[in-house]
This record gives sequence, structure tokens and C-alpha cells, in this order.
Amino acid sequence: MKQNKLVILIGSPGSGKGAQALLLAEKKKMDRLEASKLLEKKFLKTGEDEVVEIDGKEYSLKEQERRWREGFLCEDEFVAHTIKKSLEKEAKEGFSTILLDGYPRSEKQATLAMSFLLSIYKPSDILVIYLKVSKEEALRRNTRRRVCSLMRHSIIDLPETKNLTVCPIDGSSLEKRTMDEPKKIKLRIRKFKEKTVPAIDHLSSQKIKVSHVDGMGSISDVFFRVLKEVEDFGL
Repeated sequence: MKQNKLVILIGSPGSGKGAQALLLAEKKKMDRLEASKLLEKKFLKTGEDEVVEIDGKEYSLKEQERRWREGFLCEDEFVAHTIKKSLEKEAKEGFSTILLDGYPRSEKQATLAMSFLLSIYKPSDILVIYLKVSKEEALRRNTRRRVCSLMRHSIIDLPETKNLTVCPIDGSSLEKRTMDEPKKIKLRIRKFKEKTVPAIDHLSSQKIKVSHVDGMGSISDVFFRVLKEVEDFGL
């Protein structure tokens, strides 16, 4: 039986990890779990006073949604709980390889993640791909990014996508997100440097392989770089 493996894809806002995750999941037949989409889906179904109890503490879903939409990170325990539930569901359905997109995003999230990820995987069966782009490029891509109205697929501003008027995946119209306003993007980029980079360092300290991949260039150029890392990992 083929050993279960986990690929974690991390990058700053505008790094193109959404596009790379879609391509990688399709190419390698992985089950993709996208942290931001899992949260957004949860928030879309949220009642005004709905709470989630985690280890005896209640978390207001409306408060978590407010933090998320304003460019701040949701509370670590809440995000860890959401990811854990999704992974448990995948496990029950009999997964082989999972692509975890955009998680963990803080050192505390990384610590919480390890508490349940290492009960499923050996460190040698986890690969972290860190997509790196300049701050200027991240800001440019994000402020021009659009999402589709139906499934919220992210369409980054690149030569290949600039003339699109509908989503190439589901055909729905494209729109801009309020969280992609320049002021909020600058905040998210700063938070990535402050919070997520230490999380990547923490994963590396747990003897998990971290591959730094240049995210500059066309979608196809970056994908071939990502694909090489994944195939060198044995997938």
C-alpha cells in the first residue's frame, strides 16, 4: 500500500499558491484542502450568534469572520480546529496524499498543527513548499486579483489572465474582494512576514523538509519548479 503523504503549500498573499495548488492537485491527483476556502465556507453558513467551543473556550464565528475580512489572522485554535476536522473527514474517506494549501500561518498554528499532523504522518512524509515573491510583486498581484462569483476561484493578474472576463473553471463572472484593497494587502503581507515565516522555520525545526521555490515568472514556469520538488519527494 502506498504511504500517505502530505504536501503543505505556503506563500505570501500574491505568491500564486492558489494557482499552483490547483495545478498540482490535478497533476498528482491529490485531495486539496485550502485553508482560506474552508474558513470562507464556514463563515458563509454562520448565524449571528453562532459559536464553536474548543477545549472549553467559545469562539464567535462572526468575530473570526471580521478578523479574516479585515486582513488579520483568525485565532490559532479556531483555525487548527477547522483544519483538523477537515483532515479527520478525509481520513475517514480513505485519502492517500493531501495538499494542504495556506496552513499553518503562524508559529502557534504550526505547533498546534504538529500535535495532530504527526499522529497521522511521519516527518519524512511531509513536504513544505514555500513560494517566494517580492513584496512589490505580491502587492501588484493582489490589488489586481479577481475571484469568481460562484466558487471563489482566485484569478491572479498575470499575462495569461488579464483578458479573462469569466472564470476559466466554472464560467461565472469575476469580481474583486474587499480584502484585496491595497491597505489590507499591505497589512496581510506584513502579517505574513511577522507570523508565517516563523511558522515555516518551526516546521523545519521538526525535521520536516522545506523547499524554497521562486514564485516569480509565469504560472507554467513556477509550476515546473514546484513539480520538480514534489517529484523529488517521491510523488
